[in-house]
Amino acid sequence: MWRNKFCLLISVFLATAAAQSAPFPLCIYGITNPAEIKTVKKAGFDCIQTYRTNPPTLAVLAKEAKKHDLQVVFYPDKILGSAYEEQAQTWPVLAWYLADEPDVWNWSRARILEIYNKTKAAFPEHDTTLVIGQGKTKTSFYDLPDTLMVDWYPVPHLPLVSFGDQLALARQGMLQSGAGTNPLWGVVQIFDWKNYKQHRPDNDRIGRFPTEEEIRFMSYHGIVNGVNGLFYFIFNTANKTLPEAWPKHWEKISNVIRELSRFKAVLENGLAAENPVPIHAPLMAKSWTYQNRRYTVLINASGQAQPLPPLLLERKYKTLYGRKKADLMLPYQVLVFRY
Repeated sequence: MWRNKFCLLISVFLATAAAQSAPFPLCIYGITNPAEIKTVKKAGFDCIQTYRTNPPTLAVLAKEAKKHDLQVVFYPDKILGSAYEEQAQTWPVLAWYLADEPDVWNWSRARILEIYNKTKAAFPEHDTTLVIGQGKTKTSFYDLPDTLMVDWYPVPHLPLVSFGDQLALARQGMLQSGAGTNPLWGVVQIFDWKNYKQHRPDNDRIGRFPTEEEIRFMSYHGIVNGVNGLFYFIFNTANKTLPEAWPKHWEKISNVIRELSRFKAVLENGLAAENPVPIHAPLMAKSWTYQNRRYTVLINASGQAQPLPPLLLERKYKTLYGRKKADLMLPYQVLVFRY
């Protein structure tokens, strides 16, 4: 009798834990061939996106991704109605990529809805996503995909904090359209704008790669602003891969991703908790409980040094990630505490 009750309790516990757990993907854009998948896996990514649409190519990428326990984000267009549609049911699809910046290209809501309906009819068990180029859009796309993405690339011409600000605007749009509980993914800049066509050809070409500190700040700024996953744009740029052409920059990216992959258990399974001390702007914080411990991400969303709340200098607040604690937080610094 007691064994039956014990088994029932265990089943309820596992079901509750599974219900609370939500995936937090760390994905990279722009994979072009299977050989690249092992490299991004080693860096800590668990998901890939590609702009390739040829079904045989996607089949090979899906197979290699599954081999390395990675998920994929593919365009569905050429898969729908093809000989590969049935096979694609078993691919490790995180989400089908409905459109890239429809707000920038002035696509209509009806056009996206048509793609969504066709994709869900073929793959009812798979999620869909699309990315918008800013948080506030003229046409509302907020409730059309299962997951919304926002790409916003501020380095070096816009304030770094505009990344999280745009995500907050997108979440507001999702709430207003009735999709407030849907996941939101942020797309972090890891490229150099000088490698891309400028909107004004008469302007000076400006750009540089974001620093490791900037990539780390944008990632955690997204987390504090409520994202449920992070994508990084882009692995292949100017017909070169980052590890081959810019190995030092790739190592900086990998440092951030490895840190986040270690923190994923908290992001996926942690329960929202109160911050340990009052936090005032320009500092921002978000806290969780996980396995009887508490975790807090604290960021300085300012280009000026800011005082660290004195209580956090106590020994029990261990710095899990980030520089050692000091009286002042550096500009755009991120600290992760465990206590």
